[in-house]
Amino acid sequence: MSLLKKVLFFFILPALGILFYNPATLVKAPLLIAIVAGFFTIIGVLLMRGYSTVLTFAIFLNGMNAIVRLLMLVSNAFAKNGVFQPGFAIFTFGGLAISFYLMLRLDKVDVRKTMVRQ
Repeated sequence: MSLLKKVLFFFILPALGILFYNPATLVKAPLLIAIVAGFFTIIGVLLMRGYSTVLTFAIFLNGMNAIVRLLMLVSNAFAKNGVFQPGFAIFTFGGLAISFYLMLRLDKVDVRKTMVRQ
């Protein structure tokens, strides 16, 4: 696996999948963004070093994110007055798609091969 793919799968996509919310919402929480970015940086470094337990944890986190986003979509896509919120639905589907893809992709053989410590 190339270095670009490792950086994409271990650093960028996990943080993007978690933080894929409406930009107006994210502007209100800069500390949360910093904490999530730091957390996924630590996870990415451990994945680059070859810890397979951390890979399992990353797959679990993305699976949980996909489930939570699906549940949030069903209950929050419509406001209390019945108005559809397309921005919320688009960003929720985007985060759901990223997390679901990453969950399935991290469990492939080529990623697992990079976890073998030499």
